[in-house]
Amino acid sequence: MKKSAILFILSAAVGVAMMGLGIIWPLIPVYAVELGAGGFLVGLIVASFNISRTLLSPLSGSISDKWGRKRFIASGLLIYAVLSIFYVLPENAETLILIRLLHGTASLLVVPVAMALTADIAPPQKLGLYMGTLNMAIMLGLGFGPAMGGIIRDTLGFNAAFYIMGGLALMTSLMVAVFIPSDKSHLSHIKRFKPYPVRKIIAHRTAAGILIMRFFAASGQGSVYTFLPILAMKIDLSSSQVGIILTMNIFLIAFLQRISGRLANRINPKHLIIAGTFASGITVLGIPFVNGFTPILILNILMGIANGLSLPGGLVITGRLGQTMGMASIMSLNDAAWGLGFIVSPILSGLILDWIGVSYVFIAGSLLILLGGVAVTVFLWNYK
Repeated sequence: MKKSAILFILSAAVGVAMMGLGIIWPLIPVYAVELGAGGFLVGLIVASFNISRTLLSPLSGSISDKWGRKRFIASGLLIYAVLSIFYVLPENAETLILIRLLHGTASLLVVPVAMALTADIAPPQKLGLYMGTLNMAIMLGLGFGPAMGGIIRDTLGFNAAFYIMGGLALMTSLMVAVFIPSDKSHLSHIKRFKPYPVRKIIAHRTAAGILIMRFFAASGQGSVYTFLPILAMKIDLSSSQVGIILTMNIFLIAFLQRISGRLANRINPKHLIIAGTFASGITVLGIPFVNGFTPILILNILMGIANGLSLPGGLVITGRLGQTMGMASIMSLNDAAWGLGFIVSPILSGLILDWIGVSYVFIAGSLLILLGGVAVTVFLWNYK
């Protein structure tokens, strides 16, 4: 099978699965509040997805580098489908923590391994294009999901959103199992070597810069993605409006992935990362100072453009490092840094919400993103 065909099938499968995940994404904080959760518990419920994901990321990456990609991706999507049933069962908010921990574990088997497979099959001169294509599919799925989730919740209720997520995950698991060829048939050209240990990857200056930036960016962006629904409740926006705002944010990230991916192959990708990270931080700072649907939508559009520029640059650098360090190993660490940020973000933001109010959640988030911009500038200053 041609590499472009594998990329198309993989992107379609993972993108549709992420749409299912995106459907429930803006609903979890509101669902938790309806089950009686306060700000801190909402943050802990959201963070629990990334706690298991972060703790197990290095292990899943090294195993995938040794055992292959296809079985990991198909299994993770199947677990997504099974877990959708459990979301409708909790009678209290605390039970959601366990479900989210399991969901986070399943996610390890999907996105970072799919990125590793994409980097494996990409011709060197098209690495940015291939990574951008997969990331575009992921972001399109996550982007359409919140709008669908808001509409489904407003019309059919919470349970319908969870069942639809499960159905999409089951369908895409079958797509991967049936249509993606075995690893041996399309990865035989890749030279196998022992992946770098985690400590050696972290000690590498360029890798460390990307990981630190990912952590701070996720810590800040998580304040928007997690607590925008809470801010929306305060200013009387509907679930559908919140879904549209998040959809536009992520849709623009998705739209720019292939364009920015091509650009990252032609210029030094660090310039895209630095410019996009600083621009993202500035837009988040404006959110608590505006009121109403349209101004918040405009700021999220600008945030989406900024992140759409920066993400492919980071993936290109990570993909280049993975050719010697172990592709899934470094992709999983990249994912772990992002996940760790999403652990810190909702818990810290939940405490800020309880102590001084929701507006300060976004101010703190902006400062964290800007710290990531400073870190990546320093660590990648000499990157050629």
